[in-house]
Amino acid sequence: MSKILAFDVSSTTIGWGSLLIDDQTKEINLLDCGYIKPIKDGSIVDRIVHTRDRILEIINKQKPDYIGVEDIIKFMKGKSTADTIIMLTTFNRMTCLLAYDYLKKLPELFNVMTIRHGLKIGKILPKKEEMPELVAKHLGITFPYEYEINKRSKIQKISEESYDTADGIAVALYYAFILTGKKIKKPAATKTKKNKKTKRVAKATKKGTKS
Repeated sequence: MSKILAFDVSSTTIGWGSLLIDDQTKEINLLDCGYIKPIKDGSIVDRIVHTRDRILEIINKQKPDYIGVEDIIKFMKGKSTADTIIMLTTFNRMTCLLAYDYLKKLPELFNVMTIRHGLKIGKILPKKEEMPELVAKHLGITFPYEYEINKRSKIQKISEESYDTADGIAVALYYAFILTGKKIKKPAATKTKKNKKTKRVAKATKKGTKS
């Protein structure tokens, strides 16, 4: 049996998931999952230390054979401030370092789009809010949602942390697919304007040659 632990790291919530793989049958099962809420008060060092200790606690408790981490999105137009990127990068690379210290080797880093392409069912790329049901379907489970009460409407709704937890499971699941040899859908190649222009030039050149 092999155990995978994976993290989806952000500056506000760190989702994680732990999966168990039967090395003979290649069956994949969810062991545990959850999230960490880095503190917002105190200095940046206080926040780093608090988050480091929580991540280390999870690693030592889960005792994984493999660790995966969702890689950093370096820039999101209109969504990322310099402070956010610095904190995200710090938490992400700190998680990688803790994984390295535990495994004595580098953890696997996966791009978010690669993960979603690899897990999607059909041709449509899943959105963040669709990830809980997607990972649940792959694992044959009922997703362990957490709920909260909307302060204005007083209506119960799914907590935002549930989606972060699902993303953590998704990283582990994608890694499990690789280790078990499950067929993974790769992102389709996108055509750039440059490629289209090159094709038009080539076509015009070919036509001119025939003339």
